[in-house]
Amino acid sequence: MALAQNINIQDIADTQKVNHHFLWKVSQLFTALIKRLHFHTKGYTTVFGVMLLTFISFGFLYIHWSGKKLTQVFQNRTVVEQK
Repeated sequence: MALAQNINIQDIADTQKVNHHFLWKVSQLFTALIKRLHFHTKGYTTVFGVMLLTFISFGFLYIHWSGKKLTQVFQNRTVVEQK
């Protein structure tokens, strides 16, 4: 109860100003962090996109090559009758 009597309105107003200033600084730091993260991820997004396209291309070529080999195996096993 004694602590509650020692707090006046001016002390409360000072703490609110500090809190607003602190919140403003935190929001600026958070915004700067987001901008920096976005800047760095743009380059990595390009690199990972190229890597993804490369792996997809290799997968397509592997399927194409496997299909070509399978058709050659089946063509060699086919017996053609001569008349």
